[in-house]
Amino acid sequence: MSITANSQRGVALLTILLLVVSITVVAGSMLASQKITIRRSSLLFDQNQLLQDIDAGQQLAVTMIHADSNFNDTDSAQDIWAQPIPPYALANHSVSIELRDESGRFNINNLYQDGTVNTSALETFQRLFTQLNLEPDIATAVLDWQDAGGEVYQDGGDESAVYAQQSNAIASDALPNQPFVSIDQLQEVKGMSAETLAVLRPYLTAVPYYVPININTASPVLLAALVDGANSQQMQALIDMRVQQALTSIDAMWQLPIFSSLNEEQRKALTPMLAVDSQAFMALITATDNAAVGQARQRFATVLISKTVVDTNQAVNSSQTANSNQAANGGEVDGKMPKEVQVVTQRLWAFRPSF
Repeated sequence: MSITANSQRGVALLTILLLVVSITVVAGSMLASQKITIRRSSLLFDQNQLLQDIDAGQQLAVTMIHADSNFNDTDSAQDIWAQPIPPYALANHSVSIELRDESGRFNINNLYQDGTVNTSALETFQRLFTQLNLEPDIATAVLDWQDAGGEVYQDGGDESAVYAQQSNAIASDALPNQPFVSIDQLQEVKGMSAETLAVLRPYLTAVPYYVPININTASPVLLAALVDGANSQQMQALIDMRVQQALTSIDAMWQLPIFSSLNEEQRKALTPMLAVDSQAFMALITATDNAAVGQARQRFATVLISKTVVDTNQAVNSSQTANSNQAANGGEVDGKMPKEVQVVTQRLWAFRPSF
């Protein structure tokens, strides 16, 4: 009986030990799972906070552009939006904003608008290639990539045959025949090498609507592309003028020697392509989580922002409202057309994009 009792006690003790081990394993597993859940929730919270920071930075960029439009009807390097913007601290987070004027660049989507080839824009684009010592025929390929036609512009020939062997990307017999969404898509155009695109990139943009070139912010190289036979050195007089004060009309440009040689027809063709203000801006927003030293997390966003004149009917109503309000306050109406500033697109990035 004593041996049997001892055996039973041993079995009971072993059973208890097994239960303790099992409970310990289960508890450890639950604790590890809980830690993972907490960590995952923390990361999701941080990511959501970073996205909120980006939205805050986006709203700040829109507000700055809108506020600047109330001061004047031009956009230049002297304006508020063009000045360096210090990072904004938000608790353990920070938001930084860089604003770039897309109207100071050539919009490749200007080449084809409303089903029609813009010949003045194409000629300017071809001259830009020449200014940069690049092959101007690539400009025609860029047009063919987006126009609705099935033939190579002017030279004729079936696009599907001429461009069937794309130099870098698409393996399709048909071209997209649609506007560019990004400058990076130029890599799919025949003849456009990575080196050529790198040279062109600082002078180009891909805004989905027509954007005139802002003569107050355009580079000397792009300004020289407006006139056949001109060079960037000849644009120095225009650069000097706008450094002193932003040009308030296109007419001031025609007074310069390099532009005074243009006849009335040439000026008439160029005028719709030019402006003294900007209708498109690109914002690079960086949101940083500095909560953990040495483990800072960042999210990036590029935001395309448009600035356009409000519809005439809306402008009249707004003007009447402003007249009433200012009359009641004893103020005067400045007669400026109200501007609408809004976000066109937002693109999120895990790493800092080229800007």
